[in-house]
Amino acid sequence: MAKIIYGITGNTTKDGLWPLIQQLIAWMEAKGVEYQLHSPVTDGLLKRSLISAERAERMSTDTLARTSSVILSIGGDGTLLHTAFEVGGAGVPILGVNIGHLGFLAYVEAGRIQHALHLLRTGQYQIEHRSALSLTGPHTGWALNDIVVTRRPAGGLAAIDVLVDGTKLNRYWGDGLIIATPTGSTAYSLAVGGPIVMPGSNVILVSPVAPHSLTVRPIILPAQSTLTLQLAASSSDCTIALDGRTQLISQKQDPYTIRRADHSIKLIRFADTHYFGTLRSKLSWGMGHQMST
Repeated sequence: MAKIIYGITGNTTKDGLWPLIQQLIAWMEAKGVEYQLHSPVTDGLLKRSLISAERAERMSTDTLARTSSVILSIGGDGTLLHTAFEVGGAGVPILGVNIGHLGFLAYVEAGRIQHALHLLRTGQYQIEHRSALSLTGPHTGWALNDIVVTRRPAGGLAAIDVLVDGTKLNRYWGDGLIIATPTGSTAYSLAVGGPIVMPGSNVILVSPVAPHSLTVRPIILPAQSTLTLQLAASSSDCTIALDGRTQLISQKQDPYTIRRADHSIKLIRFADTHYFGTLRSKLSWGMGHQMST
């Protein structure tokens, strides 16, 4: 059996990260589990005198995605998105551990991390392949959640022309436009009235942000679609963000092309959890009925 090395990363701005990682690595060493620490995590442990300099030097790495079998991403959904960006197309599975709030992606609560590792070590887990979006044009990149075009705060309305497979879909007037994966359907797209889409669905979502016309609504497209976006001459300058990584764009620039990326992101899920349960828990579905009975 191939040796398994657990890579550990996390949100170093959260105070709750440090005692959790200290307990985790103590448990791993007691169980003989091999691990390595992302260098910002090691630096934080050293700063707080929670790890010796010798152990820090031995366990620290800047190449987590290249040298880990599984990555534990400890924080929240934003932390997991950052971890996914670091992993890219390397294909390393990620387990999200939640010490944040919603936790649609990082759904394992901190108190259950040792149980989750037991399930991992005994093969009691599944791998979900989450589709991503690829952006080409004046800027390039990819996103697991969404690609968002929004008007600048001091500007006027955004006017975004969208073609699907070469055929005009619409000119979107408003604050902006969200192109999302099923994974991203519970992020910004949900906040502007977009539908919730189960992971694994073979679709791309297009959700307008504060559209100028009330008749404009979100639309779901086949995942094989190729979208072309360009600011109209009458548009204000905008920003384009890939999972929050932002660039300035203007109507003078060439169009952007968005399509499904060639790689997916592997997320670890366990048999005792289900997406519907996550929705009920994180969105408090049914709570009103339960309280009234």
